Amino acid sequence: MPHCLRIRLLLLTLVICCSANWLIGSVSCQQTTSISNDDLTALLKRMEANRAGNERLAAEYTFDEARENKNYNGKGKLTSQHSDKFASVVINGVAYNRVVEEDGKSVAENQQVAEQKRQDAISELRQGYDFVFEMVGLSPHDYIYSDLPISYLDTLFDNRVVGHQAIDGRDNLVVESTPKMHANPATDKARTALDWKETTWIDIEDAMPSQYEVELLRDKDYLSKGGTYKREFTRLTVTHSETSQSPEHAWMLRKWSAQFRCRMLWMTVSSATQTEFYNFKRFRTEVHVLEDSVKPVPAPDASQQP
Repeated sequence: MPHCLRIRLLLLTLVICCSANWLIGSVSCQQTTSISNDDLTALLKRMEANRAGNERLAAEYTFDEARENKNYNGKGKLTSQHSDKFASVVINGVAYNRVVEEDGKSVAENQQVAEQKRQDAISELRQGYDFVFEMVGLSPHDYIYSDLPISYLDTLFDNRVVGHQAIDGRDNLVVESTPKMHANPATDKARTALDWKETTWIDIEDAMPSQYEVELLRDKDYLSKGGTYKREFTRLTVTHSETSQSPEHAWMLRKWSAQFRCRMLWMTVSSATQTEFYNFKRFRTEVHVLEDSVKPVPAPDASQQP
């Protein structure tokens, strides 16, 4: 499920688009736990399967976004600050983000329509990547497209358990992952995940990533190595009042934060961005054809044809 995350930098806008297998935070450290490599690999495979199943539940929610971005020059001086708010919904796997406020001011309807059209126009280029760094003003072919380790931990990465941490009172296994020395990705898309290392907090009960943080291991076009991106998630209970089915739990993105250093022409600029997600509301779209509501359309009268 694609999800778009925006960073505004100087006079340009950078957008990170991420597929949102919705995944949380308040941390206290505990001792490292012994777990075999086979057991860890099995856990990672189970987590990946659960992430895929979670998309169905996550797609049943609308939500609001509040985003703030700060930019600094090479000497660390604040040069610009920007904020915006969005109302968002995902329909058939496509994210629709309606901008409603920029820098504390309401956004006109024509601006909202223009922004959605712009997002629609480039959606095909995203091709399901976990991470797309989009710089408005450049050709879409110059954007940075990448998958993240989260989708390939059990195949392309070396993983080790570094301990347990309690997040919102729930036990999490903490796993550090680095690219395998002789990793052999099946596609060029998968190969891009090897540009990152990742720390993942895995909720023990649900076998779901409750938060994860990635770090860029090498320069990637105009992004300098060392940049970080973190997602934190919240666990919502989904009840089924119309059936006797047991409650399910949807893991929804509740916050992301990013810090990147960008090289543009002769300048090096640092950007720190944070987005919070709130006001989750469950919805469902259904189509029913009512009995006797569909009738044949009579053929046009020959005398009325041109």
